[in-house]
Amino acid sequence: MKRFLAIFPPAIIAAILGACVNVDSEVAETPSVFWKAPKDAMPKEYIEPEQIKTNSINSGNADKKSENAKESSKDASDTVRAASEKLAAAQTLDLSEIVDIALENNTSTRIYWFQSKIYAANLGKANSSYYPQVSIGAQVYRSKTKTSIPYFPGVGSYYETGFGPSAEINWLIYDFGKRESQVDSAREALRAANFDYNQTIQDIVLEVNVAYYNFYSAMGNVKSAQMTVDDARTTYESSSARLREGVGNKQDALNALANLRNAEFGLQSAISGVETARAALAQAMGVRVSPNLKISDAVKIPDNEATSKKIDELIAQALRTRQSLLAAYANLRMTSHDIETAKRNFLPSIGAFGQATYTDYTQDDRGSVQQYQARLQLSWSIFEGFNRKYDLISAKAKERAQAQQLKAAEIKIISDIWNYYHSYKSALKQVESAKAAVDASSEAYNATKVGYESGINTLTDLLTSQNNLSLARQQQVSAESGLAISIARLAHATGALVASTNPDSAEK
Repeated sequence: MKRFLAIFPPAIIAAILGACVNVDSEVAETPSVFWKAPKDAMPKEYIEPEQIKTNSINSGNADKKSENAKESSKDASDTVRAASEKLAAAQTLDLSEIVDIALENNTSTRIYWFQSKIYAANLGKANSSYYPQVSIGAQVYRSKTKTSIPYFPGVGSYYETGFGPSAEINWLIYDFGKRESQVDSAREALRAANFDYNQTIQDIVLEVNVAYYNFYSAMGNVKSAQMTVDDARTTYESSSARLREGVGNKQDALNALANLRNAEFGLQSAISGVETARAALAQAMGVRVSPNLKISDAVKIPDNEATSKKIDELIAQALRTRQSLLAAYANLRMTSHDIETAKRNFLPSIGAFGQATYTDYTQDDRGSVQQYQARLQLSWSIFEGFNRKYDLISAKAKERAQAQQLKAAEIKIISDIWNYYHSYKSALKQVESAKAAVDASSEAYNATKVGYESGINTLTDLLTSQNNLSLARQQQVSAESGLAISIARLAHATGALVASTNPDSAEK
């Protein structure tokens, strides 16, 4: 009874200590209060983007940017090096050079590249199960033996000190295909990671194309806005001249001035849009945004063979070459091998074991001892609380889930091609209509301007014609940019690397 009561004090102490345990000091005080980080949670050294390279983080500060860029370019191709040097020298870049810089600097490619290396290491780890495991060791021990035999008081304590090396080998000889299925699963996981890496490259190329043509659109909007300002200034000067000559009125001059100020406001908004597009393009390229990022005005609408094919052909091509879909197939095969691994867990395994030890003693009257052991053993786990059964159920469920993901990926690809194909067809007509609208609006504006100066048309007619011309110019820029983006998206949806190149023919 006393022993039973003796457990109460420790239990009470444990309960009190348990009640004192909480995590309040490790998080924010309330869900609406900013967490105050301790000093040791802050980085000991802040790293500039240019310091983070592919295989290392260079020490130093931002002042060494150009030096680091030269060092990193040693491993790059001549084309990428030339493009990087043009960027550093603030020279004008075209789309191909921008893509080269993006593929060299964008963090997404590096992330998926290193993830592929992880899966490659996992494959090597799975293959290592075919090799024996060898370990060596050394031991030193001190033992004491004390006897208590009645009627032999002369027998007392006996001390012994021994030391020596040992070696051991374990080798799994046969496990009824479990290792083979594990290796196959790891191989498919690696293939899926590599397909995802390829898809990332295609995604980056598309992202760069979209950002590039958005930048082109923003630059076009600036040109259009500048032309609108010039037209508005001409209108204001014309109305002011008419007022000075006594054939106009002050109201027209003020309206023309307000129109000029609105055009100047639109110009500044368009200039701001250029810098927004420049920042988005720099982010897609994986570089720091700066005034050095200068883009060529010679923009050409990309040409792709996909635009000349029928939609059924494009869908069939995408279902064979789209990298994300190939990754889904690899993941499906991986889950199938995982099922085989789970099934093999129910079977026995045959292995070999060997051990050798050598022991020497400090006592002079004792010699050394050598021990050798070798055995072939069969191991078969009969019952583990249904653990293996649940592993098999889980593996089968993962395979079915992956099959559904494959189906979802195929449906999305088909929908994307359908969408981008018809967007491309529509964009073609929009470009033609926009060009015709600009020509017509320009002629109408010139005619209205002449009519206003001769007194036939009113200022309202002239401002309306000017606004129509400005809108037509903006629509033309937007239509051309939309056409280029639709071609890039259609090429990406079909699995092409760039707008004019297929993955098989792309330079590697």
